[in-house]
Amino acid sequence: MTNSRLAGRSQKNMTGDSGRPRRRMTGRTLLALLVIACSAMAASPARSQSSVIDSIDFSGFSGGSVLKWLGSRGWVAKQDASNSKKVVYSVARDTLRLETRTRAFGLLLNEANVRDYSRIRIEWGVDAFPPGASYEKGIRSEAVMVYVFFGKERHASGSLFIPDSPYFIGLFLCESDTTNKPFTGRYHRASGRFVCVDRPSPGTSVTTDFPIAEAFTRIFGKNQAPDISGIGIAIDTANVRGTGIAKSFIRKIEFLK
Repeated sequence: MTNSRLAGRSQKNMTGDSGRPRRRMTGRTLLALLVIACSAMAASPARSQSSVIDSIDFSGFSGGSVLKWLGSRGWVAKQDASNSKKVVYSVARDTLRLETRTRAFGLLLNEANVRDYSRIRIEWGVDAFPPGASYEKGIRSEAVMVYVFFGKERHASGSLFIPDSPYFIGLFLCESDTTNKPFTGRYHRASGRFVCVDRPSPGTSVTTDFPIAEAFTRIFGKNQAPDISGIGIAIDTANVRGTGIAKSFIRKIEFLK
């Protein structure tokens, strides 16, 4: 290949077929592109957060009575929740901690109005499971459970001593039960189910992402999940043998599109 051909090919590569000179990328242009790329990467978390349509956390506690503080945020203590000899609540580092000192059932309820949701995300964990607790073996107890109530229509509990309730699904952390299997309780057999969503090691924090709307339609045979009307947080060792001691924690509950 002669020098003239090399010169001609180099000129063509620089100008293109049209004969117009191609623009070389300058340092300033490259810097601008890097800034745009970094901005897009920084915006990604914000876009993912936009899918959160409702969030419940336990930040802002400055001391005093935990139950009184929870009450100011709409939580109502039920069953043994207000008996400090049986159930103890504490808040540290924006985390609600639950502990039973004996066999007990502590329940916190809060009204809600969540629409257009599809999933629920929970940050939580267990420090000590109730000894022997197992829904599969009929010992219905758990260190922590999050109840999700659907709609406002109440359904019979099956007992004169148990209040009627809207449809609900209780999500809990278990030690040995099968995960993602809907269990039926003693009451609310037509309108309530309990699902173990994870089996974490004691002391570890896990994040549960569960398709709560799809689970409702599948479990109860409905075409659409109603608006969420309430949330509950429970610790229940009433049915276990022995001391009934359990410990757990929960940081955040989020509903996502």
